[in-house]
This record gives sequence, C-alpha cells and structure tokens, in this order.
Amino acid sequence: SSGINAEWPLRPGVVRTAFDSIHMRDFATDETEESLANDADKMYPRIISLISSNDFFGAYDAIVEALKLSPKKFKPQLDCLDGIFSWIKTDYGHAIKCFDAVVTNSSSYLRIKIQALIHRGEVYQAMGRREKAFMDYNSAVGLDEDHPDPYLHRAQFFLSCEKLPEAVADLNIAIKLDEDFASPWQQLVYAKYQMSRVLNPALLHEVYTMLDDMLVRFPKVADVCALYGQVLQDQKEFVRAEEFFKRASNVAPSNVTYKGHLATLKMMAENNYDGALELLEEANQQDPKCDFVLETLGMIYIQKQKYKEALDCFEKVLQLTKSEAEAAHYSALAIGIKSQWEVCDEYDVKPINLSDVQGMGNMMIPQ
Repeated sequence: SSGINAEWPLRPGVVRTAFDSIHMRDFATDETEESLANDADKMYPRIISLISSNDFFGAYDAIVEALKLSPKKFKPQLDCLDGIFSWIKTDYGHAIKCFDAVVTNSSSYLRIKIQALIHRGEVYQAMGRREKAFMDYNSAVGLDEDHPDPYLHRAQFFLSCEKLPEAVADLNIAIKLDEDFASPWQQLVYAKYQMSRVLNPALLHEVYTMLDDMLVRFPKVADVCALYGQVLQDQKEFVRAEEFFKRASNVAPSNVTYKGHLATLKMMAENNYDGALELLEEANQQDPKCDFVLETLGMIYIQKQKYKEALDCFEKVLQLTKSEAEAAHYSALAIGIKSQWEVCDEYDVKPINLSDVQGMGNMMIPQ
C-alpha cells in the first residue's frame, strides 16, 4: 500500500491545485523508459505521467523509490518534485533540503531551479519567514523574466500582505506571458474585487466583465464558477450565487468545497442552518478531509450547542493546516469552543452566534 496514502491528511484535490499553479512543462521530457540507461532515470517519464493522470500517491512512491536508486539525468527534477510533495504534506524541513539541493546543483536546468525557488518561497511563507520567501520569489523572477510562474507566486505573496496594486501588476505580467494559464486570471479577479471594496467601487463592473470572459475562456475550470459565486454572494445576490456554486459542483463533483459554499449560502440567504447542516454532513461523508467543510460544519455545531462535535471538527482541521497562521487560528477557535462549552454548561447560558465567531461568507483567496 502507498505510504503517502496512509500518512497524508491531504486530499488529491489539494495536490492537484498545487500542480495547477505551475507549468508542468518545466518537468516534461521527451525521453522514454527504453531510451534511458539508469534504473532510476527510467522511472521519471512514468512519474510525470502519473502526476498528469492525478495518481499522486503512485507518483510520490515512485519518486521516493527513484531517489533511492541514485538517478543521474533527472536528479534535480526528482529532488524538486520530492520537495513539492513534502511541502504539500507540511514536512517543511525535508522540503527545504530538497529545494536547496536543486538550487545549488550546477546541473539543474534553469526552469527547475525556478520551480525550486518558487516552492522554497512557499515553504518559508508557510513558516512565517516572509523576508526569505520574498527573496526567493524575487530570485525566481530574476532568473527568467519571461516565465509566468514566479510572477504568479510573488503576486500570491503580495495578496497575503494585502498589497493589492503590486499583486495586480505581477498578475498582469503572468497573464501577458501566458493567456491560457487559468490561475493568474483567478487571482487577478480576486485582487480587483478586493480593490473595488476598499479603493474603487467602480472596479466592480470590470470584475464582472472579467468573470464573464473567464467562463468562456476556461469552461472546464470549476474554480472560475466558484469565484463568480463568491463575488455574487458577497454582493448579496444569493440566487445567482447559488447557480454558480451548483455549476462548479457539476464541473467537479468530487470537490466538496462547492457544497460547503452552498451550505454557507443557505445560512446567509435563508437562515437555514438545518439545511446547511444536511449539506455539510453529506459533503463530509463524501470527503472527510476537506478543511473548509470541516470548519463550516464546526461553526454550525457551535450554533447548535454540539460542542463535542465542533471540537472534533476543529481538531481535524488542525491536522490539515499548512501554515503557522492557520494553526494559530484554528487552535484559538478550539480553545474558545472549549471555554464556551464549559461556561454554558456551568451557568446554563446560550451559546454565541456564528457571526460572533467568524464572518460567514468571507471570500477565500484562490489557490
């Protein structure tokens, strides 16, 4: 059985999202197993094929096995992929070690070094070492100013710092370099929408125009529909928002995040917590490792004074966190729930409202 499958708390969808935020052509090869002499190198074409077909467990096991066999031609690529998987499963120490090996290896292809720098920056950012993260993103941009990936990931860094104009500038460059790359389009719409809220309300029309264009440009990208739904939900256009969340769910039925959004919509639009709970429990049964569903489910359990169930949800979410900031957020929620539980039991008082714990319907930054 696959070791990654047994020990990872993350879902295949999370891994897919990580790889969708980069150009896998950087890892592509024209070599075949028959054309390679080294046993470890022979495995590399199959590893890329496994990633492309979403067999991430099989890909990771093959990466680990190939590295044990001392690859020659594809050592930097395998180190970088090992680092990416380690970053996703929050083994940050090993991830940095892998990326360091790629960056310092004189035989690493330029674009593999760029991928290593981008992802080492992601690791540093998750660890709260923002200055080192920013340095890596800048170094990646400097290695190849015509590569869209460094601009996208530096823009995501700017978004996390709420530096919206800087993020927009980088995202526009990423799109100019590759107009068929969906991820920077989604990030740009998010950034422009945030700017419309805090700087210039007139930008909202541009946001809707961009979203309409993206529906045509990326008809099979469910997150585009979901992003449209989030904007509409935030604008209190609940009927249309529901339509787009359902469209997203139809495009990608295995992604239960969209059911989580529909549940949030039921709470906001209809004050229907029972209907939301039914949707969330169905989603949790389908995918018990979706952090957004677990968090929202925990909030409803608080409202219904089911503190044991709420704590269980947040303890599971804690196992899925990828950054220190997320861990601190969910730890605080768990502590707050436990204290609330004790006070309500001792003094026989009603629980706090959901809105006191978290603003329901807050937009999620696209990944």
